[in-house]
Amino acid sequence: MLRNLLQILLLLLLTSCISTPNQPTVNSDLIPSGKGAYILCEGLQGQNNSSLYRYSFEKKTSLTSTDYFTAVNPTLHLGDIANYIAKKGDTAFVAVTTGGNIEIFRISTGKWIYRITLQGNNRAPREIVIVNDSIGYLTDFHTNSLTRFNPTTFVITKDNISVGYAPEGVVTINNYVLTANSGFGDYAYEHPEIKAHNISVVDVSTNTEIAVIPAGINVQSLRVHPTLPKFYALYTHLPRFDSDSLGGIIEYDANTLSEIKRWNLKVSKNFGLSFSGDSLLFLNNDGLYVLNTQDNQLPKLVAKSEVNEHWYNVTVCPFDGNVWVCNAKGYTTKGEVLILNPKNNWQPEQKFNVGVNPNGIIFFDGLP
Repeated sequence: MLRNLLQILLLLLLTSCISTPNQPTVNSDLIPSGKGAYILCEGLQGQNNSSLYRYSFEKKTSLTSTDYFTAVNPTLHLGDIANYIAKKGDTAFVAVTTGGNIEIFRISTGKWIYRITLQGNNRAPREIVIVNDSIGYLTDFHTNSLTRFNPTTFVITKDNISVGYAPEGVVTINNYVLTANSGFGDYAYEHPEIKAHNISVVDVSTNTEIAVIPAGINVQSLRVHPTLPKFYALYTHLPRFDSDSLGGIIEYDANTLSEIKRWNLKVSKNFGLSFSGDSLLFLNNDGLYVLNTQDNQLPKLVAKSEVNEHWYNVTVCPFDGNVWVCNAKGYTTKGEVLILNPKNNWQPEQKFNVGVNPNGIIFFDGLP
């Protein structure tokens, strides 16, 4: 019995929001006014070193040299493998995969608010979408399901909504929630009988899957056009055929749920859209490419990465149109964020260091 209790206590210590005995050295002004950004860093599996960095547009720098989340919440860590960050108003939601939970904090102050814990074994939240003030969903790629929750009260309202195998990316359009069912890449290749390499369409009114759309091998990420009834799906390649397998991006009609066009490309997991939606921004081992969705031109390499660098995420800043790239470098050391100016031939305007494997950015405009 004592041994079992010790094992349970050890497990609790290793999951998300664990205590930390060492306080980081931080700047004195942790909550400046004005525009800012949060950069989420997933860390390394089993290291409990997920971290959060806060950038101030007023100061033109990161506010801490180490984890901002722990600086503001001294007894807490985000935990192990923080995969995604979403926002609603002044509230941010972080999907912590290994811990099986969603950590919630106040954007303006960084203060932790609440934790949503998924019930049952082997839970693995991957991405989050906020539909409105009372409806949010997260993908769970170990249980092949969606979980619906209230982003205002933080209460789970429907769990284990069945979708395809290993859902990762999730978006909302019309009255649907769409999930990118990767099938764990190689696993689905070896098990063609499972429902994978496709997109599940879930009706928000009934919380049921109403359609499955063909996509591509190892489909992982989804994006919605900012003005038109279109959405995009990115599929990468099979890890076993890394040097030979080609991924791509698919454009769909959101009203008919049918494919419009497809670009076969060498792509990494994350991609973005310009404000107008007429260009896709995607990454691969070469660096950052821009693809015009309105014509048949080839994608253009606009910023080249260094040898042995791995650009992990691309996001367009809503304040000035600059493009922020998360550079995971070699995946095992601290990464950095590059700020590129498309109005100045994509020259880097700034770079600053962040945590291990930066994978997501949200922007905010001052105190509420």
